[in-house]
Amino acid sequence: MDNVLGYNGVPSIDIDSLAKAESFGEIREVMKNLGFQSAGFRFAKPIKSLIVMEEVKVDFLFDEKPSQLSFDTPFASLIFRNRYYSKVYFEVRDFNKNLIAGGKVNVAFPGAVLALKSDIYTDVANYSDDKRDKHWKDIIDVYSLVMGFYRKREAWRGKDFYLRKGVLRELHKAKSYRLTSIYEVLKGSPYKEDIRIMLADYVGFRVFEEKLFERKLRELEDAIKN
Repeated sequence: MDNVLGYNGVPSIDIDSLAKAESFGEIREVMKNLGFQSAGFRFAKPIKSLIVMEEVKVDFLFDEKPSQLSFDTPFASLIFRNRYYSKVYFEVRDFNKNLIAGGKVNVAFPGAVLALKSDIYTDVANYSDDKRDKHWKDIIDVYSLVMGFYRKREAWRGKDFYLRKGVLRELHKAKSYRLTSIYEVLKGSPYKEDIRIMLADYVGFRVFEEKLFERKLRELEDAIKN
């Protein structure tokens, strides 16, 4: 969001990564050397923030399940095989916004990120608030991607990193998902007003265009099915 679209991304200390099963041993060794403890698919490391002790979590989704505690997704295989990613400049900052590290890393195409997020909520009945406490953050992330690339579409014509319907379509063939599922979560969210304020005042969208957001999700959903 910050580096590509010029909006403010909502801060997060969770990092989601796609990986190949063949790299599981190497990943485990690297994370261990960095002070992270393993819980199968998740690696966690306690850090002291300004007020309380927090945990940095790094989650891995694999192309094939490398262990019984790991998670895999058919999307990962396609993303690696078809190179649905591009090098994007990325910064890591501490709680005081001081730069810790920066450089180019492989980031999944926006369409791949949308597919992964939508897959989580497609069976929305199994993701109630008592099971998942990041509904509001995922809604903001999806809104920012969809509306960000829509609002700044002219600036990205002909460039590599943009919202590709073809990527959404190919991933949908691998596993069916519903883009509009995230909007259903938004409609019933008790944090709807907070989401609106955060998108307008923090992320940088002047207004929260809820109905346009729903329409764009439906247009994308129709496009990937046809």
